[in-house]
Amino acid sequence: MPAAGQGSFQWDFVTPGLPDAAFADAPGFSPTPMEQRVMLLSHLRPKSDSLVWDVGGGTGALALEIARLMPAGAVHTLERDPDGIELLERNRRRFGIENLHIHQGEAPEGLAQLPPRPDRVLLEVGRPLRDVLHQVWEALVPAGRLVISTASLEGLVDATDTLGQLAAVDLQVVQATVHRMQRRGSQARLAAAEPLFLIAAERP
Repeated sequence: MPAAGQGSFQWDFVTPGLPDAAFADAPGFSPTPMEQRVMLLSHLRPKSDSLVWDVGGGTGALALEIARLMPAGAVHTLERDPDGIELLERNRRRFGIENLHIHQGEAPEGLAQLPPRPDRVLLEVGRPLRDVLHQVWEALVPAGRLVISTASLEGLVDATDTLGQLAAVDLQVVQATVHRMQRRGSQARLAAAEPLFLIAAERP
């Protein structure tokens, strides 16, 4: 496999779960671990022709996973950091994904750049998101699905309280913790990735 960011990347399997090492990263930007990406995707439930918003693109790992699974659909990702935009574009080219569209901006103001009426929205946040969540909820089509990922307890409480006020249905909360085996010489140990709270809901 070519080093991340060098040349194209071929993934011949129908399952999601692109290897973490396939993505180019940068200081402050690392891909969501593969196992957590698979869980987020399973709760998002995109269709082959879905219109997906990905708010907080990062490396683009999750957006690329979604885009490659729905060739008749489109993913629009919003990222505020110029370094993140460059990284997103580099990874998009590496995987040869044409239905991922990258927008620079910060939510909630930057949401106006995205096409209206998404049927799936992914929010990747590390801070309270009440204002963003209200705007996203208004944009989401009826029966559309929203998945929020956050590493903070504050974000978890804010999301679940706000979704309760919005009368969300099929509300689910999962803590996703991944441990992977690492070897140091003859010793093997399980190393933990940062725990992630996954909040999924559907608009009635």
